[in-house]
Amino acid sequence: MAGSVRQRLPFSAFLLALASACAAVPPLPTLTPELPVEEWEREPQGGGSAELGKLSDGASAGSGEAVFAKSAPSAPKANAPLKPTQTSTSGPPGGSTCVAELEDKGVKFSRSDSVLGVATPIVVKGPIGGVAFYSHERKPLVMDCRLALALSEIVDDLRELGVTRVRYSGAYVYRTSHPGRMSMHAYGLAIDLHSFSFGDETLEVKKSFVRGKGSACAKGMPELNLVACRIRRHGLFKEQLGPDDNAAHHDHFHLGLKPLPNELASDLPWPAPPPRRPVRSKRAQTPKA
Repeated sequence: MAGSVRQRLPFSAFLLALASACAAVPPLPTLTPELPVEEWEREPQGGGSAELGKLSDGASAGSGEAVFAKSAPSAPKANAPLKPTQTSTSGPPGGSTCVAELEDKGVKFSRSDSVLGVATPIVVKGPIGGVAFYSHERKPLVMDCRLALALSEIVDDLRELGVTRVRYSGAYVYRTSHPGRMSMHAYGLAIDLHSFSFGDETLEVKKSFVRGKGSACAKGMPELNLVACRIRRHGLFKEQLGPDDNAAHHDHFHLGLKPLPNELASDLPWPAPPPRRPVRSKRAQTPKA
């Protein structure tokens, strides 16, 4: 009997060590939407539409989650006069005020023709405040002027931390987010940041952000944790999500601005769902001997 107990002790110690090691890193959160729908998203602004909250196939968006977007069908053409938009607690100003401030900051950009969903569309033509934003897709960096202005506010912190380049995967993308609502990307007000280059060294959010460290800008924090903390400290973004928030953002930082009052409209078409990939059977996936 005593011998059998001695045989079980090493295995029990192994189980305790394994449990403590697993508890050191919290499990990845479940897939959730970017943020819950807020009251300002539930109430139409500037007139309603008979198709409000309807999907392309006529089904309801559900749960009272109305579908909103900026009035891009009547968005200004390039070089057309823009009306100034007052600054509010929602962040940077819009319209001609935004364009003027962005020009004062020396950001190279061009005014864009109308872009579905974007109130003040621009194309960024170069670095923002000395920090280059690039994508593997090599597409033009289209966004609302307000997002470019917000990025110009955080680049001083990025440069102070040694960041020279930032890889993004999407700024303007006309799509919904998970619960059946328009994404801030559809307004040109959000961008996903995947990696940050510190000179010759590039750190990927997926690999180098250390989860569970908290949001304090403490000394000794990993580089990308400090990046996220310094961005959050500005308080510019309504949405700032990353690996600590949910599984959908395990490999990037999502930054999204809140639209200004009276910039939302309900007259945009619901984005078509992405095509489904064909599911191959296990038999088809098994190579022949």
